[in-house]
Amino acid sequence: MSRQPAYQTVAAALREQILQGDYHPGQRLPGELELGEHFGVSRNTVRSALDRLTAANLVHRRRGSGTFVAEGNGISHSLGSLRSLTQIITDLGLEPGIGMLELAVDPDPPPEVSGFFAPGVLWRLRRVRTASGRPFALMDSWLPDHIGRHLDPRRLAQVQSLYRVLSEDCQVTVAEATESIHAEAAGEDEAHALTVALGTPVLFMRRWTYDPNGRPVEYAESAARGDLYRYVIKLRA
Repeated sequence: MSRQPAYQTVAAALREQILQGDYHPGQRLPGELELGEHFGVSRNTVRSALDRLTAANLVHRRRGSGTFVAEGNGISHSLGSLRSLTQIITDLGLEPGIGMLELAVDPDPPPEVSGFFAPGVLWRLRRVRTASGRPFALMDSWLPDHIGRHLDPRRLAQVQSLYRVLSEDCQVTVAEATESIHAEAAGEDEAHALTVALGTPVLFMRRWTYDPNGRPVEYAESAARGDLYRYVIKLRA
């Protein structure tokens, strides 16, 4: 018998049905009462399960109409969210992983990195993030010395979430970030890490991250496969 909360069990079952095609993109899911009867749980439990799938962009809700399977596939990330990529991948029913991890002092950081932080030693953390063994993003993070020197690569490889490690091991809280996104041709590093042809269009992201006091925590650059990764923005009138 599973020890996980009931809403996680329901979310996992619905996720599997969606990913294996039992429910198709654009199709309406059964109502909350019907799902509750099917799984033998309360309506609140079903609602919590659907909240989890909504956060993973597997489903979306239409007020007064119900819950529908989202169009498209691949790893999704909602703009305006600082959720961990590890959690996003997990919510999609995929196995998060790190294909490569390097941490070292950067003796010659790019000008945009040096300009973001106060003068001093900077560390570069390079990772290839994977989902069920498939590489989807090459990520470079630069961190100031008072953070970088306390990071343990083995701990990062185990936990996978940088922000969780910053919080638990370094007592650094990420509160706010600005991110820019554009398309760019894959260079040699990106092509090799993401197993795509040289010049393939990839989503290129820059992120400037701050703690609650407005102090710089991380400058990040990421290149993600456009066929596996997409950004979602929700607009409200």
